[in-house]
Amino acid sequence: MAAKHSPAAMPSWPYRLTSVKPCCASSRLSDKEYPFMPRDTFTLAATPMKPALRKTSPLSLMACGMTLLGAALLPTSTLAATDSSGANTDAATDTNSAAAVSRFAADTLSEAHQQLASRLQQLEQHTQDFCSAEGDVTLDTLKQDWRSAMLGLNQVNWVEMGPILQNSRQWQLYFWPDKKDLVARKTRALLAGDAPITVESLAEQSIVMQGLGSVEYQLFDARYADSPLTADSRRCELMTANTSYAANTGKTLRDEWQQFAPQLAEGTGAFSDSRDAVLSLVRAMTVQLEAIKDRKLRRPIGLDNGGTANPYAAESWRGGMGLANIGATLAMMETLWLGNDEAAGIQGYLNQQVDPRMVASTTSDFVDARQAFVALPDDLAAILRDDPRNGELQQALIHVESLQASFADTLNPALGLSLGFNSTDGD
Repeated sequence: MAAKHSPAAMPSWPYRLTSVKPCCASSRLSDKEYPFMPRDTFTLAATPMKPALRKTSPLSLMACGMTLLGAALLPTSTLAATDSSGANTDAATDTNSAAAVSRFAADTLSEAHQQLASRLQQLEQHTQDFCSAEGDVTLDTLKQDWRSAMLGLNQVNWVEMGPILQNSRQWQLYFWPDKKDLVARKTRALLAGDAPITVESLAEQSIVMQGLGSVEYQLFDARYADSPLTADSRRCELMTANTSYAANTGKTLRDEWQQFAPQLAEGTGAFSDSRDAVLSLVRAMTVQLEAIKDRKLRRPIGLDNGGTANPYAAESWRGGMGLANIGATLAMMETLWLGNDEAAGIQGYLNQQVDPRMVASTTSDFVDARQAFVALPDDLAAILRDDPRNGELQQALIHVESLQASFADTLNPALGLSLGFNSTDGD
């Protein structure tokens, strides 16, 4: 049975019915005047009727001509007004959608910055409790606090806009990649000295000493396996300064983000409008996905150096968080991409800007990547030591490559985006 079309599904036509009845013309409707009405709608008389002839006055002819002129002009002007109104409505819809997405992103990232600051403060407080031998804080508690802080950091440090770019805060909070193992070398050198270690003195040290990298080294490095952190050690002095410095940086980052967030929400300041704010997030995702693919996966897996895996090239290899960090970043990206019940995500806005099939494909790639990382353990370095050709790891890489290509090779060209210099270049 053929589908029954509703009036809304009917195509638009180049002519419009009006209430004006033509005068000075035959009263019979023709398919030239109304092409959407089929010829067989009308049944003609078997014997044509001879029209009655009547003399028409010049005044009547003039009135008739004006009526015809009005009838001819009405469809054109009405259609023009309709087209203009439709264009304005579409533009308003696009603007509102971009504004909704940018507000949602600003709110979501504000919560993530607050969460990071809270986790760093908890690590600081527990370190002070442990090193003062107060309460029941254990070394395992500190390790778990460090892991929690790293997950929080990886939810926000990929957003290359605003305060995270100021004063090298990404490296202040976690120095990586660390090809020369500077964190370990400088931490050992500082511990070997006898000068008091405070937050103030740490501010004068190298940036590699000021964040979670030095904390990771002291908590997890194999050299301390037989001599764990104790309350009366110089390492506790450094740990206390480290975690306090990182907590202060986290609070500053949170406060400055709260000042920056309205620019992202409203498309002002650093952004020309809400659309620019949304597309800036798309650019940030594109850049970070390439970094995840090349730096965080291909390089340690060994795909860029002759096939030899290098566990020590994995991010957070001492703390065993290489894959967990990636998962945290992808989770935040997917949240911003999908949105929620109150606000459309980036995908909702892009559906109006590019072929929706491109957007749907990217959404599917996000789902595949998330599922692949959920199936993996947190520790990339451990996998590479035990089974460098792990099938699930290879599958996860394939999904990240597909997601990265969706952005770089499909969405960005369709949106007219080009990527210039970024802070992940030239490492």
